Amino acid sequence: MAARNRLIFWAGIAGLLFLMALWAFWPRAVDVDLVTVEDGPMSVEITEEGETRIHDVFEISAPVAGLLERINLEAGDCVYEDRTVVAVIRPAPAPILDARTEAQLTATVDAAEAAVSAARAEVARVEAELDRATADAARYRALIPSGAVPRQTLERAEADEAALGATLRASEAALAMRRQELAAARAALRPSGREAESELIDVIAPINGVLLRRLRQSEGPIAQGAPLLEVGDPEGIEIVAELLSEDAVRVSPGDRVTISDWGGPALDGRVRRVEPFAFTKVSALGIEEQRANVIIELVPGQTVSRLGHGYRVDVAIEVWAEDPVLKAPMTALFKQDQLWSVYRLEDGRARLRTIEVGQMNARVAQIRGGLEAGDRLVEHPSSRIADGVRIRARSAPTAPGDDVEVDSEDDAELTAAWETEHGGCDFAIR
Repeated sequence: MAARNRLIFWAGIAGLLFLMALWAFWPRAVDVDLVTVEDGPMSVEITEEGETRIHDVFEISAPVAGLLERINLEAGDCVYEDRTVVAVIRPAPAPILDARTEAQLTATVDAAEAAVSAARAEVARVEAELDRATADAARYRALIPSGAVPRQTLERAEADEAALGATLRASEAALAMRRQELAAARAALRPSGREAESELIDVIAPINGVLLRRLRQSEGPIAQGAPLLEVGDPEGIEIVAELLSEDAVRVSPGDRVTISDWGGPALDGRVRRVEPFAFTKVSALGIEEQRANVIIELVPGQTVSRLGHGYRVDVAIEVWAEDPVLKAPMTALFKQDQLWSVYRLEDGRARLRTIEVGQMNARVAQIRGGLEAGDRLVEHPSSRIADGVRIRARSAPTAPGDDVEVDSEDDAELTAAWETEHGGCDFAIR
C-alpha cells in the first residue's frame, strides 16, 4: 500500500512537471504594433535646403576717383530712387607738380602757343590770297562780254578761288585744333590749388529698396569704379535650392513648394525655373555630387518682412500628388525576394502578402495591388514574425502630450504676430 502511494505521488509530480514544460514551450502570440491601410491624399516631395536671395541686387560704385566721405547709412535703412544720397565723393585734386614736370609742361604750353600763332598766320595768308582770287574772278567776269579776256582765264580764276576757299577752311580747322592743344597744355600745368575745393559729387540710390550691406564705410581715398554699397528690393526675394541632378529632372516649373524652418510660419512658393547647367559639389562626406539650381518664387500676398538676403530655409517641392490614394505606412513594408511584402493580420495570425507599390515618400507608399482599405499590417516586423505566426496588438500606453488640443485662438495670435509688419519703407513694393 505504501509503495502504491509513493508511485501515485511521484506520478503526480511528473505529470505536473510535464504540464509546466508544455506550457513553457507552447507557442505564444507575439506582441506587435499594427498600422492600417487607408484611403486618403498623398504627395511625393523632394526636400532640400535652400538659400534666399533678392532677385535684383544693385551694386553702387564710385563714379569718380576722389575722397569718399563716411557713409552713415546702416544695413536695413530704406533708400528711395533719385532721392536718397547714399554716398558723397570729393573729386581728387590735381597732383602737385615737381620742378622737372612743371618745366616740361611749361615748354609744352609755349610750343602750343607758337603753334596757335603759326596757324593764325596761315589763316591770314590764305584769306589774303582768297581775296585776291575773288577780285580777279570778278574782274574777268566783267570783261567776258566785251571779249577782252578768253573764257579759259575766267575758269582758271574761279578754280583758284574755290581751291583757296577750301584751303581757308582747312586752315581755320587747324587753328581750332591748335587752340584746343593749348587749352589742354594749360590745364595740365594748372596747379591743384586752383581747383574748386567745394565741389562734391552725390551718389544717388538707383531704386526704391533697402541697403543690404556696406562694402565701404570709412572716409578715405577711393578709386573710380570701386564698390560702395549693395541695395535691393526686399519684396523681390526668391529661393535657390541646389538639388541632385536625378531629383532636378523630376521638377517642373510651376510645381508647388512649401518653405519652412526659416524662423516663421510656413510659406507657399512655386518653382519658376530649373537651370539647365549642373555643377559638381563635394558633400560633407567628401562625395562628388552633380547638382542643379532650382529657382523658387514666393506666392504673392505673403508677409516676408523678416526674411532677408542669404537666409537658410528648408524647401519641399511637390512632384506628385493624388487624392484619394490607397496607402500604407512605409514602416510596414519590406523586401522579400526583391518584391515588396507585408505581414497582414488574418484571424490572429501574421500572413505574408506580396504587394504592388507605386509612388513612395518618407512616410507612406501607394498600394496598387495586394491590399484593401482597412487591412491591418505589422509595423516593423522582427525576426520573430513569420508566415502563420500568432500575433496580437500591443497596447500602446498614452504618452505625455498625446491628443493635446491646440488653442485655436493662441495659434491665430501666433500667426498674426508673424504677419505683423515691423517698420517698413514708405514706397510701393513691386
